[in-house]
Amino acid sequence: MDKFELQDFNKRIELNTDLKNISVQICNYYDLGDFVSNELIEIGYEDYNYYLTTSKGKYCVKIFSKARSTEDIKNYLERIRTVANSEVSSPKPLLANNDIHLSLDYENNHYDICVFEYVNGKNYFEIGENPTSEVIKELARQTALINNLDITPEFIYDTWAIINFEKEYSQKREYLSDKYKEEFDRLLIELKNIDFDKLPKGFVHGDIISTNVMIDNNSKIWILDFAVSNYLPRIIDLAVTSCNMCLDENSKDKTYDNIALLLSEYNKYNRLTDYELEVFGTFYKLANAMHILQPTYIIETDGDSEENQYWLNEGVVGYSYSDDNRLKKIL
Repeated sequence: MDKFELQDFNKRIELNTDLKNISVQICNYYDLGDFVSNELIEIGYEDYNYYLTTSKGKYCVKIFSKARSTEDIKNYLERIRTVANSEVSSPKPLLANNDIHLSLDYENNHYDICVFEYVNGKNYFEIGENPTSEVIKELARQTALINNLDITPEFIYDTWAIINFEKEYSQKREYLSDKYKEEFDRLLIELKNIDFDKLPKGFVHGDIISTNVMIDNNSKIWILDFAVSNYLPRIIDLAVTSCNMCLDENSKDKTYDNIALLLSEYNKYNRLTDYELEVFGTFYKLANAMHILQPTYIIETDGDSEENQYWLNEGVVGYSYSDDNRLKKIL
């Protein structure tokens, strides 16, 4: 990572000191032993995440972005506590003084911090491989567990979320090609025609994608980062997972097979309604559309990156599959 990219990450938390100084404070607060090293996690668009190695082990640190309000952070902490006390396979937050939240003031700056157990593995963005059928089945099971959690948190706005397509599209439409302007104008009409009152709702992760799905050295699947989770139609999770984790860029047939497997496996735990299946295609298109809209906007206004290109390509390929009539036949 070059100096300028590092500065972009530092801006998220207005870091005005050596990160080591923050890590030493974290070591003291959580009783993690002596500081050894830091390793920045270079993916993700929101918070400042890094691995902290100490004399006692390795941990994952999240410092909340300055863009998050105090209320947003409070709401997110509520989500973490709920997930930590469930059967969902997600890294557990560390406790200090019976709390998972470190509110740290250091050198005239404030940092809101959570520290998580370290999972020895890689996420699917790093692996660069498509998940196996067994992994897709496990994702369906984990999604059902998440959707069934007894929590109705305060709404957190996410610029990438399907539910916010209308607002985000109206603000960023000008950055798209004429082709996608026409496509998304029609898609917006489809969205407005959906009867959201008919859709079963639940606690939705909202971002079960390759950067947030990790496989450890024992082949166990972990779901990461509930930062944009909300109480929403549960079909959203299935659409988002389908547009990325089920996508095979080299095969429409394999993509359809993966989506069918995800939905049929999920249906074993949470029965999908006829209306959910009826509108799934629209949600699938919306998920892919967001992966075109947001990277395009970011590239035009803030510069390009490997991650931007990855999501843009995923969106373009996925959206090209979504109009195929065969998608409807697998539901």
